[in-house]
Amino acid sequence: MTDTSHFFSVEKRQRRRWELVFYLRVFDQSDRSLMGHVVDISEDGLMLLSEAPIELNRDFDLILEMPTSDKKGRKKISLKAHSLWKSSDANPDLIDTGFRLVNPEKDSIDAIKILINELQF
Repeated sequence: MTDTSHFFSVEKRQRRRWELVFYLRVFDQSDRSLMGHVVDISEDGLMLLSEAPIELNRDFDLILEMPTSDKKGRKKISLKAHSLWKSSDANPDLIDTGFRLVNPEKDSIDAIKILINELQF
């Protein structure tokens, strides 16, 4: 179940990943299915917590739901991300999957920066 190859590779992250106060929902853009919830995020990538395994070494078109500043709605951000690794979560019913963002647009990066500033702990 656990792909541990990432544990033995050299750390490639350029930026610190930030844990968020609550988990944001992430959907697969192709079929609108819930893929999981953001555990941590940076301008370069994110980690999802999910109930079902996510295929590795594949590009996904994701929709990240973010709260709006008035807390009344949800802003949706489209991201392309490549699944890199997976591992068992502390909860044995859940799976952690790491993604690298693929050519994110400036608007998406700006939204992620705002998200980190507002929701990090």
